[in-house]
Order: sequence, then structure tokens, then C-alpha cells
Amino acid sequence: QQPGYKIQVVQRHKSSLMVEDADNEILLEADKKMMGEEEFRKLLDLVWFSGETFSQLYTTAKFKDWIDKARIRKTFYGDNPKTIGEIFDHVKYCQYYYLSRMKIMEEVEGNLMTIREFCLEKLEALYHKHDNSLIFEVDNELWTLMKVLRRFIWHDRIHGKAMTRILEKQRQLGIIDEYNDPFHFLEATSYNNG
Repeated sequence: QQPGYKIQVVQRHKSSLMVEDADNEILLEADKKMMGEEEFRKLLDLVWFSGETFSQLYTTAKFKDWIDKARIRKTFYGDNPKTIGEIFDHVKYCQYYYLSRMKIMEEVEGNLMTIREFCLEKLEALYHKHDNSLIFEVDNELWTLMKVLRRFIWHDRIHGKAMTRILEKQRQLGIIDEYNDPFHFLEATSYNNG
């Protein structure tokens, strides 16, 4: 069955970053548009659901400290996470990084979803005060509220896919019999390869 979507290039940008190592510095034109309440709520719900799905992937993994030697390398921000546990911690604490792009420097203790809830409450307050009208410049990069929300989802997905690749390696090596794939990455790979 064919997927019910088409891919369309809406903007091109030459990046100074390796896209496999980090977010890209681009501010899409779509990231600057005004957001109605319904669109904002849908995006907020998607960021929450994405966090829950990422947590589920982590929680159901059996060998969280198994090292994937192929992932051992340096990036511009330090060592690349090489275990499911390291990837999860990276995503958990990176939520504060995304909050800091909106010049919000507060933190709260807790698990990934406690931090996610805190971040979304702060971003919701910002939305009610300014909609998506503010553009922040942080470290020579432009950010809007919409870009931050989009990045939460993107970050969950790229690292969720990395976790799934580790789980698939564990399965192929006979370390585990099966694993949970709540993002359905394996299905997407099977479709693309079939």
C-alpha cells in the first residue's frame, strides 16, 4: 500500500553543521508564521505524545547499557552516545537546551516526562503572551516557538531511531529475541526496502 503523503522541498539551506551530529541552524519560513490556538494545541499534543513514545521505547529495552561500538566517535559536542541509556539521558537533558533557546533558563528535577511537562508549560505561557511572533537569536542561530516545538519532535525521532537500530543489532546478535518499536521505524524501513 502506498503511503498517503508526498514529499515536497519547501526551502533549501547550506548548513555548516553535520546533520547527523546536531540540529541545523536553519529557521524555516514556516517556523515564523503565526499559529492559531488549534494549531498550537495540536503541536503541543504531538510533542507530548512523542515524549511518551520515546519513554516507552526506552522503558521496554532490556539491555540499556549495551555498547554499540559502531557509535563510538567524537562529535562537536563531545562523545556520541553509544548505549540506549546514554541516548535517553541525552534526550532527557537536551529538553533544557530547547527551553534555553527561548531564553528560559529554569530547570526542574524529574524523569523525562516531568521535564517535558515543565518545558511545555513554559512554552505555552510564552505562546499566550506572544503567539509565535518573537524571534530569538541565540549563538548565531534564530529560533521561534514553532521551531522549538518542531525540534522536540525531531530530536525524539532521530534518537528514537538510533535506539531502535541498537535494539535491532541486539536482536540480530541473539542478545534479545524481540523488541518494542513504538515509532514504527522497522515498518518504515521494511516498506522502503520492499
